[in-house]
Amino acid sequence: MAGIRWIRTRSAWQDMEYHRIRRAAAMKEDQANMDLINSAMSNALQNNITGASNNAANAALKRIQAAAKAKNAETIKALDKAQSLVDKTKASLAASSTTTVSSSSSVLDTVA
Repeated sequence: MAGIRWIRTRSAWQDMEYHRIRRAAAMKEDQANMDLINSAMSNALQNNITGASNNAANAALKRIQAAAKAKNAETIKALDKAQSLVDKTKASLAASSTTTVSSSSSVLDTVA
């Protein structure tokens, strides 16, 4: 009975092949995991850069809008001032023409 093998065992070559295949599968799995981590870190960094860029762009947009609003307010103030001057000039001309008309009518009344 000493010559009968009850449990089948692998040969040394089969054992080396088995372990080589397992190491290759483990390395492939590790590489896939590293690729996933690399991709996730790259995406996180890109999102961080995009967020910072968006924040800078929004700040610049607010500065430009504030400058435009100030310029608009300045223009409106200048237009109001010009309109006020036109109104004063109109009133002054109306007052002087009324005086001239009433002076001429007085002269005509006196002559008649």
